[in-house]
Amino acid sequence: MVDKLLLPFPLLSDPEGRVIKEWNVWTDNEGGIAKPSIFAIRKDGSIGWAYVGRDFADRPTDDELFNSIHGGE
Repeated sequence: MVDKLLLPFPLLSDPEGRVIKEWNVWTDNEGGIAKPSIFAIRKDGSIGWAYVGRDFADRPTDDELFNSIHGGE
């Protein structure tokens, strides 16, 4: 996905669901899925920005995402 979209940052793949459960974004509702979540992690390992949706349809707009990330630099 990173290569396809030419992203300048890595993405986490979590096929076993270990991270989504540790970060409390897993829900047993709706058949057991992750809430739509975005975490921007700084180079020092701290969280620069986080968004956790209430349900599968609750997602930030592209503008909200980019403004939050660029505003936090």
